[in-house]
Amino acid sequence: MADPTKSGDELELQTQLLQYRASLYDPDTELPSLPAVLDEVRRLLGEQGSVQVLVVQIEQEQNLESIVGWERYDTLLRHVADYLRDALAGSRGAEAILCQLRVRSDRFLIFLADRRQTSRLLEMLAAPIQVAAEDDSDDTLSVGIRVGHGDIRLRPALRIERCIYSGITDAEADFNRRGEELDLTRLRELHSILHERRVTTFFQPIIRLPQRTVVGYEALSRGPEDSYLRPAERLLGFAERSGLLGELEMLCVEKALSSSHRLPLGSTVFLNLSYHGLEYLEGEQKGLAHLVRQAGWSPRECVLEITEHTYAEDPDRIKQRILKLRQQGFRVAIDDMGTGFSSLNTLAELRPDYIKLDHMLVRGVAKEPIKRNLISAITGFARTSQALVIAEGVEHQEEISALMELGVFLLQGYYFGRPGPV
Repeated sequence: MADPTKSGDELELQTQLLQYRASLYDPDTELPSLPAVLDEVRRLLGEQGSVQVLVVQIEQEQNLESIVGWERYDTLLRHVADYLRDALAGSRGAEAILCQLRVRSDRFLIFLADRRQTSRLLEMLAAPIQVAAEDDSDDTLSVGIRVGHGDIRLRPALRIERCIYSGITDAEADFNRRGEELDLTRLRELHSILHERRVTTFFQPIIRLPQRTVVGYEALSRGPEDSYLRPAERLLGFAERSGLLGELEMLCVEKALSSSHRLPLGSTVFLNLSYHGLEYLEGEQKGLAHLVRQAGWSPRECVLEITEHTYAEDPDRIKQRILKLRQQGFRVAIDDMGTGFSSLNTLAELRPDYIKLDHMLVRGVAKEPIKRNLISAITGFARTSQALVIAEGVEHQEEISALMELGVFLLQGYYFGRPGPV
């Protein structure tokens, strides 16, 4: 609120100062951008003669923000910023400057005067950061970090700012070189996973309330234990970036179908497939229906989960693929509804048998009217199109009560069971 004791000029000046600060400090991480700390770096370089600079960024097997949505990605950046602050605070007596390249950037810069501190930090950032869940669950997310290292030196013939920017450019080149070497190592591991079929299938039940009966199981794939590629998002993301997603998804489907024989008789299996997976199975192989029957299953016992992110890659072709699969007996679910990609227009075009609400839409639904309104709109569409709605990520009783009031009676989440082997 404006201060009534201030004149118009004073208020305008205050507004300009706030706008200037907003252009220099990231509102989420509360870190300064590079222009805001340039004077500090200039002073440190003048005192020391040389300064180390690290470029730090979250691993990007896919465009992570486009997958998880900008809100979750911003939350992740806040955790990384806090981790870097704590790491630097633990180095007593050594001066360090932490900032972001730009406001709203996902690239961090660290300027250090002490080479030993730089070495310790490089070693620390080689291990993934464990990010705790923001709610009261004991779930954690393992976040990989990539780092580049550069050396900034005073050069009498160059302006000091250009020395700084030259050092940052060297760090970014080192960042890219390290990334290429790491990718080659992981590509060899991915080929080994495919060749040796080292993929494990976990299952998570889908529950119908109020009866609390199990109506199906979602098959979730994992890479080898103690591997960077263990989590599904890394395994699938790196495979997509490497052009091997179709081959990997076929392996995941085969392993899921073979493991599903240990599920209770009459179970329905939910299988995740991307655009690339569908194209690979339907184009280069004998088709998904053949694969399912070969494993002893019927297409009518399988539900194919497809995100709108997948659908958006080639809507016309995906619609034709889905029509053919439906004619073969498969049912279809639109996954991650409410992530920012999904829309009622997509639902109207695809007419899915199931609509799966993303866990970020479910979380806090009991207290957030906007989420309830959105879920109400989705359930209304589902009733008119004879689709069933499944809420993912259910962890609390109050979420269950709110969802049932909104007409959602199929639930999936840690409250009922974590993903695990049969």
